[in-house]
Amino acid sequence: MDFFELGVSLGSGGRQLFYKETASNIYVHVEEGRERVSAFVMCRRRILIVFWIVSTMLNPHFSVCGWTSEEAWGEEPTPIAGEEFRTTLFGEDIYVPPRDRRSVTAISFGLQALPNGPSQMEALPFGALYLWRNWDDDNRRLRGTFSGVVNDVDYTIGLRDYPNWSLLFTWDNFILPMGRSEYVQGQRQRGTELEWSYAFAGTGLGYRLPVHPFRQDSAVNISVTYEAGYRWFKGTGHTASDYGVPKDTYEGRIHFRIRADALKRNLMELPHEGITLGGDLLHGHRAKWDRWGGAPFDTPDFKKERTYIQASAYALVATGLPFVESEKHRLLTSVHAGIGKDLDRFSAFRLPGRPTGYEWEAISFPMIHGVAFNELFPTRYAVANLQYRYEALFFLYPYVEATWGLVERPVFTSGTAVKQITDSMPALGGGVVTGAPWKSQVELNYTYNFGIYRDPGGAPPTKGGHGLIIFWSKQL
Repeated sequence: MDFFELGVSLGSGGRQLFYKETASNIYVHVEEGRERVSAFVMCRRRILIVFWIVSTMLNPHFSVCGWTSEEAWGEEPTPIAGEEFRTTLFGEDIYVPPRDRRSVTAISFGLQALPNGPSQMEALPFGALYLWRNWDDDNRRLRGTFSGVVNDVDYTIGLRDYPNWSLLFTWDNFILPMGRSEYVQGQRQRGTELEWSYAFAGTGLGYRLPVHPFRQDSAVNISVTYEAGYRWFKGTGHTASDYGVPKDTYEGRIHFRIRADALKRNLMELPHEGITLGGDLLHGHRAKWDRWGGAPFDTPDFKKERTYIQASAYALVATGLPFVESEKHRLLTSVHAGIGKDLDRFSAFRLPGRPTGYEWEAISFPMIHGVAFNELFPTRYAVANLQYRYEALFFLYPYVEATWGLVERPVFTSGTAVKQITDSMPALGGGVVTGAPWKSQVELNYTYNFGIYRDPGGAPPTKGGHGLIIFWSKQL
């Protein structure tokens, strides 16, 4: 997330309120610094022109003779991340100096609360260390999120003879030495409890093309990597005697990824205008894979699941409100979708993928508020979100949002039998993003999810549940 520093200097010579903003988040938004663009071949120009046209169409705030429509109407323009900004607040002059955010180290902590939610996850703390380095001159970039249990690192080294091409090195792991169960309609299936972890190291080739509005993260990034990994498993004292524990195995994956970001972000790093989109395609194969699993789920077809395919895509568009000439009112529309073939418990999608965050990589993960992290494990899903946000102050942004999801999930049919169905998950919620003391930022979100199942205890599961997220972050 983002955070800011406020300091007041009072004296006979005048009063000045000094404001310094930086960016940090579990996913952190980092994007300033102008990319130097050399001569483009024709195909590059076409990509640039397409992104420029789309970004321009999404910006209803025209400019005539250097005057924007907001200035013509007397409204102060929304401050843009990294750019110089001056305003007056409560009689004090405020100055936001320009800043270069190519180097960020930040921490973030949060809490997700779900009344009557899945056991062990009714109150779930989370947090991470975020690291971002962008060495433009050497065409090198480093992005990492570290929480101990989950760690994700991407390191890019540019090829000097081929300026837009680079070598990629990746690391991705989930290591948790405690049992995890699956949930059916909010009820924990303790007999399915397993300790399972993985670690993948990848290497490959990437291509990066800067696009409008030519900020640090304004680019089309395309990469192909081979990820060599290992999965290991262990039963616990709660694992049912007839539930088969998978054997440890080597797994290799080919990962194609595309990220295209043409967003302009405001002072608090929230999407202001533009578009971002992308997708992932994974093809995985396990060296050995035997019979595993058991009740209440159907016996897996382990022969087919040894090799699997997973594909996902997303898009987010940020615009103003139609027929409203004001930058203070913003409309965010996003869609996430995924589908797979021969997926099992360990290769299926895990939803929701993130609590919050609008950095170019974080946006690729779908959000479904009111649902415990990784509670759902579908083989196909589609989630659409519409958010209205208002700029109450230059650092205060309340919002309301509506979500509609179609997600595959298990449900009870009769007795203890379980089947997979694709069901709707509508949700309504709201929240606020604001600067906070001690160079920090806070986000509060409340959502009621009408489609999630919750177990009140001692009664059949019912549809509908509350969700609350408190998120805090700070740059080091």
